[in-house]
Amino acid sequence: MARDIRQKALQRIAALSATSPSVSFDKSDLDRLCKAAPSHARNLSSTVNGHSALSASRPEVGRVPMSIREYEVLLALCKAAPALRTAQSAQKLVRHLIPYLMDSHVQAFAPSPFFRKIEPSPTESLSYHVTAALLSLGSHHPDVQQTVSDNMSAFLNTCAHATESVSCADDDDPGALDDAIRTATITIAILGFLDAACAQADFWRSGGRLGLITRLRDLLSQPFLVAVETAFSTIRNSHSHDRFVKEWKRWLRHYDEIGRPLGAMLLQRSFMWLLVAATSLLVAEEDALRSSHVLDILMSGTGLRRPLTARSGEADFRSVELYATVAIDQMNYLESSADFDSLSPAKQKLAFAVKGCALISYLNASTLNEEAADGDVLMAWLEDTLADPPSMADEDLASVVLKSTALLCRVSPSYAINVSRLLPRFIVQSGARTNVVMVASKCLAFVLQMLSKDAVITTLYTLGNVLSPGNERPTTNSINGDSRHDTQDSPVYVGRQSTGSSISLQISGEEESSVIQGNVVQAICEIASTCRDEKITGLAQSMLAQKIVKFSSPIDARIITGAATLALSGGPSEFRYLLKRYTVVAHDAVLDSKEGILNAIMKARNHISANIRTDSPLYGIYLEHLLDGIISQGDAYSHQAHHAKESDIELAAREIAQLIPPLASFMSVNQLAFDNSTDDDTLSMLRDAWFNIVVHGFTPSTDRGKQYANELRIMAIHSPPLVLENRGEQDESDIELNPILRRGESSDRESLQKKHLAELIPAPNSEIKSLSYRKVIFLHAAYLVESLRADAGDCTKALSYFLEPSMRRGDVSRTMDGIMNAVMDRYLIKTLSASRPTFSAQYAASQLAKIFCSCCHRIERVQQAAFGCADRILKDIPSALCQRSSLFALLELLTLMWSSCLEAETDRYEPRTTFSSARGKVTVELSDDYQFRHQTLETLYGKAKAWLTSAIDIAPADVKGLLQTYLSEFDDEGTYGHMSLGRSFAVEIGSIIPFTDQRLSSLDILGDCQINTASDFMAQYTTRQEYRYSEALPDHSLEWLSFMRLDRRASFLPTSDNESADALTALSHIERRILSRKTTPLADVRDILRRAAALLCRSEEDECSIVHYLVSIPFAMFTKQSIKLGVSLWLGVMNENPRMEPRILAEIAQQWEFSVQKRLGLFSPGITSPDPFFLKEEFAPSDAAALAKKKQIVHNLLAPHTRLLQFLSSHYNATRLGNPDTHRIFLRILDVTLEAVKHSTPHPMAREIRFQTVLLGLGILKSSTTIGAIAQWRLKDSILSAGLSWFSTAPRWSFGSNMIQLKTEIRLISDVMAALKATATIGAQSVGSIKSLSSKDKLLQILLENEQARLAVWVQPLNEPLRSHLSFHHANKNTVEAVICPLVRTAWAENPSLAVHLISRFQYPRIHKEVRWLLLNFTAKAASEPEALAVLIDGMLPEDVGFQLKYLLFWTPVNPITAVTFFLPAYRNHPYLIQYAMRALESHSVDVTFFYVPQIVQTLRYDALGYVERYILETAQFSQLFAHQIIWNMKANAYKDDESLIPDAIKPTLDKVMGHMIDSFSEADRGFYEREFAFFDEVTGISGKLKPLIKKSKPEKKQKIEEELRKIKVEIGVYLPSNPEGVVIGIDRKSGKPLQSHAKAPFMATFRIKKNRAVEEDEDGMLEGAVRGREVVRETTVEVWQSAIFKVGDDCRQDVLALQMIAAFRGIFHSVGLDVYVFPYRVTATAPGCGVIDVLPNSISRDMLGREAVNGLYDYFVSKYGNEDSLRFQQARNNFVKSMAAYSVISFLLQFKDRHNGNIMIDDAGHILHIDFGFCFDIAPGGIKFERAPFKLTSEMMAVMGGNPDHQAFKWFEELSVKAFLASRQHAEKLSQIVLLMMDSGLPCFKPESVKHFKERFVLDKNDREAAQFMRDLIKKSYASHSTGLYDQFQLLTNGIPY
Repeated sequence: MARDIRQKALQRIAALSATSPSVSFDKSDLDRLCKAAPSHARNLSSTVNGHSALSASRPEVGRVPMSIREYEVLLALCKAAPALRTAQSAQKLVRHLIPYLMDSHVQAFAPSPFFRKIEPSPTESLSYHVTAALLSLGSHHPDVQQTVSDNMSAFLNTCAHATESVSCADDDDPGALDDAIRTATITIAILGFLDAACAQADFWRSGGRLGLITRLRDLLSQPFLVAVETAFSTIRNSHSHDRFVKEWKRWLRHYDEIGRPLGAMLLQRSFMWLLVAATSLLVAEEDALRSSHVLDILMSGTGLRRPLTARSGEADFRSVELYATVAIDQMNYLESSADFDSLSPAKQKLAFAVKGCALISYLNASTLNEEAADGDVLMAWLEDTLADPPSMADEDLASVVLKSTALLCRVSPSYAINVSRLLPRFIVQSGARTNVVMVASKCLAFVLQMLSKDAVITTLYTLGNVLSPGNERPTTNSINGDSRHDTQDSPVYVGRQSTGSSISLQISGEEESSVIQGNVVQAICEIASTCRDEKITGLAQSMLAQKIVKFSSPIDARIITGAATLALSGGPSEFRYLLKRYTVVAHDAVLDSKEGILNAIMKARNHISANIRTDSPLYGIYLEHLLDGIISQGDAYSHQAHHAKESDIELAAREIAQLIPPLASFMSVNQLAFDNSTDDDTLSMLRDAWFNIVVHGFTPSTDRGKQYANELRIMAIHSPPLVLENRGEQDESDIELNPILRRGESSDRESLQKKHLAELIPAPNSEIKSLSYRKVIFLHAAYLVESLRADAGDCTKALSYFLEPSMRRGDVSRTMDGIMNAVMDRYLIKTLSASRPTFSAQYAASQLAKIFCSCCHRIERVQQAAFGCADRILKDIPSALCQRSSLFALLELLTLMWSSCLEAETDRYEPRTTFSSARGKVTVELSDDYQFRHQTLETLYGKAKAWLTSAIDIAPADVKGLLQTYLSEFDDEGTYGHMSLGRSFAVEIGSIIPFTDQRLSSLDILGDCQINTASDFMAQYTTRQEYRYSEALPDHSLEWLSFMRLDRRASFLPTSDNESADALTALSHIERRILSRKTTPLADVRDILRRAAALLCRSEEDECSIVHYLVSIPFAMFTKQSIKLGVSLWLGVMNENPRMEPRILAEIAQQWEFSVQKRLGLFSPGITSPDPFFLKEEFAPSDAAALAKKKQIVHNLLAPHTRLLQFLSSHYNATRLGNPDTHRIFLRILDVTLEAVKHSTPHPMAREIRFQTVLLGLGILKSSTTIGAIAQWRLKDSILSAGLSWFSTAPRWSFGSNMIQLKTEIRLISDVMAALKATATIGAQSVGSIKSLSSKDKLLQILLENEQARLAVWVQPLNEPLRSHLSFHHANKNTVEAVICPLVRTAWAENPSLAVHLISRFQYPRIHKEVRWLLLNFTAKAASEPEALAVLIDGMLPEDVGFQLKYLLFWTPVNPITAVTFFLPAYRNHPYLIQYAMRALESHSVDVTFFYVPQIVQTLRYDALGYVERYILETAQFSQLFAHQIIWNMKANAYKDDESLIPDAIKPTLDKVMGHMIDSFSEADRGFYEREFAFFDEVTGISGKLKPLIKKSKPEKKQKIEEELRKIKVEIGVYLPSNPEGVVIGIDRKSGKPLQSHAKAPFMATFRIKKNRAVEEDEDGMLEGAVRGREVVRETTVEVWQSAIFKVGDDCRQDVLALQMIAAFRGIFHSVGLDVYVFPYRVTATAPGCGVIDVLPNSISRDMLGREAVNGLYDYFVSKYGNEDSLRFQQARNNFVKSMAAYSVISFLLQFKDRHNGNIMIDDAGHILHIDFGFCFDIAPGGIKFERAPFKLTSEMMAVMGGNPDHQAFKWFEELSVKAFLASRQHAEKLSQIVLLMMDSGLPCFKPESVKHFKERFVLDKNDREAAQFMRDLIKKSYASHSTGLYDQFQLLTNGIPY
């Protein structure tokens, strides 16, 4: 042992020293080791050259005995040689090792027992290791290669000289024994050299190898070999008592024992190995040879060297010839030697090895050059060897012969036919071992691949017939194996005369027959698998499958397992057939109790299980076979005799038992076989398999269950719970419906199962007795799976069972609780016993983390069970919470739950359901019920407090340490910064005094002063942070170098003098990168700024430049993160080094001013919130994602200034009584900001920051007591102007659903009003020319109160807020009017826009009159306010308006629809108005005006001066799509009737304009126009061709449509009128579908549309999520299928108007970020009574749902999305609510009638959609009057929205409806203008009072709170109304549409 330790230590030292690059050889341990072997180094230092002549003293030196220590040192050096890295070290080691090699053949060894343990002998080991080390050094280090090569030659020369001196000795010489020992020593040294040279033959080049072989062949001459044999014989036979002779005799015996008898044959074998290596290197690459045998490389074809590359052909021919000659000589030598049979087995094996090497070498030579090595010679040798049973009994030689035979066929294909006969005969007749047969089979397959497929098939049949029991088989060799005597030869197969079909077989008994047939089976399998041909594999499979049960059990077993091996590479059909055969055979074997067959099938299935992979096409087939095999056993039993049933069940159980091990093996190998991606059918089969396993008695309490416990445990570990994941979504249990659970049902078995279950579960027997049989089986299965899983270390999956609806109530629930407890008991017992690592506290903590996640489950019953489990674990294993995994999971869950509850305030109507934390490694899915979330959070918080308090009591230091670790890592990207309940909770818990701390807990409480350990906790935390983030470098200057340019670094020296200069260079470099918009990670910026701040904190100098960069760099980035970082660092420097404060503040003020000048953030022109009628309106579904992105963009723009303002406000309040210069800096900032705010664009999201600015200004004003009165007046005037500037635009709601934002703004307004009151006296009195500011102050107060009241309605649309929320509340409208009227002129003086928008805020006649008077008298001042026109000329041209209209020449343009109304007769074609309308229209993009094509066409009726025509013609010139839409609209309006019989009065005008437009087209435009209209006419023409078939059946009409569609050719660029943004690229010719109509022929078809879709990309990666207004928009094309309905004879213009209005409402909702949903699909009227309608995708009508026999809408939602607990149902319900709210408001305002179930659609996401608007405004179908509800709100709709008015979903519906109504009211005028312009179109929906009634429905006379209440009343009225139900009944009677 001590020697082993020393030897390993020396080798380790040498290895470490060799791999160490930093130490030179002279100073290394290698040098010390070399010096530890001094004898050679001292005596032979001069003799290192192999070419030097041997001195007389040389042998004497070798005679110096080597000690064991020297040997071990030498061995360590040799083994370290390959790892040497430097040439110098290699040279020195080579110099040290060469003398050892030169003396290895004469080396003596000191007597030591340790030398006996050296394998195989010291001499051979020395020679081998030294040679190997030298060759390795020579290969890796070119500098020593020649030296090594020369010394190798010298060593062989030395050996040659030595052999000459001994080989001539006379046997009778007394010195013969010494000569024999000398000869033996030389032999063994050569042996070691040969083995090492063979292993590294690639050291020599091809010429060197040739020389080496030649030299060795000469060395190993016949006389020398005879001398070797003589020498060893002499030693063996010697009777000398000399110690050395005895030692040699011992070594001889040792060599014999290890199978290497010393003699000439061993030398020849090693020499032949070298020959094989030399020839192999000529045919194969070195790398390939290191890992594979040369014959395998030749057979595979990979790793071969191109022959004769880069060598002289002649030289190679000579070398090949020489190698072939050596091989021939060796074969001749073997043939001439004594008979192999007389040799000992070991020597015989050596002889076979020599023969194998000769064959390989000759084959290599033949492969290289057939002329140098004749193939016939090799074939003769191979045939002889193949026919020699003793030779083929040697597996190695057999393998060489067989492979060589196959490879020779590739060299000379003429041998292939003969070999294809030889090999099958060998397989059948030789009785060879399995391994040899396998090789023979592969070789046969290799040869057969060179022949035709017929030859392969014939060979397979030949072999297959050997398995067939022929009639000629004698009875003595019968199937039953009765024979006891050998028989004469008998042919087993006499087949047709074909390739290899005749094989005679001599069988001597059943055993040999079994072996042969087993070999044949193996051969068939190998041939089929090697061929890799599906047909061949299939043939082989079917052959084997048919042979099963033809012979005795052993053969059946071989066939069964063989077929399994083959099956994995076969086709699915053969695989299915084989599995069926297995099933049949297994069934019979079970009946007949044939254990051999059963074991074989088990083995076969296990093989398939272990080797089949998930990507195999057979995978699913096999899994189904296993599962179905278990499920199909047994059946539902009727009441029969007890015994019959028991026997059947026993039989079925035995068959199930055959499938359990393979299934367990399959599941363990394919561990993801049953993961989340597995389909439900497979999971259901697995569940059913478990149920059937339990039914048939595989339970913990039965012998059968115990027998297969391990397999069942493996299955349980890899099985999901027996409740599917979506069971929580189902509304009813499937336990009672599952037929498997009924199997074996009888009263006795039911009692037995209940008894077993009661024994296992600690639950009251009465509850188990009341359960049905099916539930008992289910629960038993649940117990089996989960208890086995718990035994393996997982107790969490059992909680999944509470997802099952039936598990949540009654007896089943309580029994499931019992199972849960039993599972926990088993888990806790194993954990507490600490029997296995998987039950340690760390694993328990991971289990606890999963249980904590279940404590937050969206289903309450799961929560209850999870809390119970957590309590139990923590009661028994409190240390489980002292682990990072469980503690962090709990804290993160608290944070996640708090965040989920916060969403009720931040994004009220779009609750996220999935919350994840990478840090805690937890994910939870939550209900959308915020109340339930609050309840869950409260429970979790309470439990967490109790759990952690207990943990602190037992391990205070560890838990607090973990809490500090948790606190040290944070994510500050949240909306609310570091607000995290988990972190707050960690601080709270970390501060408590542990109950187990007797000293601290004994302190008395002093009054109300609560003392805790927070101080100590935070002190430890701070200390930890210091060493956690401590600087590694002592000199800070070095740290700046990482930020320098590479070419500057060399000039910096780490001295403290230039640290500031270093910092400045680095900071300026970073700033330049940021300003040039190069990607600069925030982490780098943070790092350098922190270092700069640290420098400022400790600096005594001014460091102005560093201060500048510390401020300018965050401003240069100008993102939320950079400013937050900046504020933190600025405050840090100010607090640590107060001298820096003024400089930092001055820099901040300057950078703030620059941000104003550059128009960044708050002052950015990118922050706009235009009137939706100025924007492009879209016919598309509401886009919540676009709204969220828009909101995020604005947030990112505003965030930097918001954070800066918070800092400035805080810092001002902290320093306001300090330095007066600081005060002046704030006044400067305020002055610049207030002026900029007045001119910045208002946006709802900027409301907070603007009023924060005003509040800061008022605060500064209040404390500015040192400045003069005039300065105070000016400051207050600026503040009031900034405040009033917010009100100079139309009133704005909030954007989005962030309730916290709104509440913040309401509070902020209260604070502003309070601050106004506090500064009311400043500027209140007029002094000289300075006017009083009291009226301006009062105006702002009133406007703020109004704003606050409006926002209160938006925050609480359903409830009147508490009065305390409002600072002032006016009693009545008259009082308000009286207060505001005197202030109108104040508003006008401030800003005319402010006065104009007072009207929209306070709709009182006196205010309107006053503002209008100001407009009439000071018109020019309001020219920049487009909305002022509506006050000046409201719907007509008043008499008192005249000269004022001249200002319209430079008036700001109004929106397009208002501009179009100026063409109406009411405005009397006033030239100024018409010119202004034209200018306004032209100022808008065609994309915007495109939306108003129907209205523009209608104004042609009044276009006396031709302005509209001019606009149409000019616009058509640069927008073909606009031109086409105009033409279609003109055609649709040319006639009053659908049949084009009654022309409209406008027709001549339309014809004229259309003609002018078409004439003005360019050639390209005209071609486009003609292609488009021809294409569309072809499509719509189909409808006309259908009219004759109107009475025919649908199939006939469909056939006609498809026939016509096939005729249509799709021209380039054509599009559907309803989809102008997409190009038609194809038609689904089979999509034609006739639609139901009594007298018309509408039809539907589907088109392939290619659209361009803009994708916005943030160009600036540096901004890390912030947007700087610079985005790259790239277009990408998408292709979609679009279905459209084509109508002829049906006026679509009313649908066009209704959908245009819906699209306008969509724009309004988007403008306020309201999360409601509408889908204004496209309808285009293209001719009188003609139109094309887009089909809503993925939608179904409510009518169709009724016809599908779904009871109601709620039932449909449950069936489609799961029950109310499911996330899909909740998301769908949410979508339903959002769409219901929007459509309800629109339905009321537009008075949609005809709302039967055929006109209401439900899409896949759950949205409700309205279609078909034939009856709206003032028309109803058939003139009926009983559809009186404001909109349709039925009981089934209510059921989907929660079923009662108090449900969250219904409240959301109410809130969203109110908000949608309030948002729409602001745009009532523009919406009514859309309708007004269509009044003369002749649409039937209009009556003279339609516009008036439409406006009245907006209740504009009511304030916002009253309007909100009005909308709520409409909802109540709609729900209470029965008239919609009556109308549904009417539709059922008239049109057959159910409800």
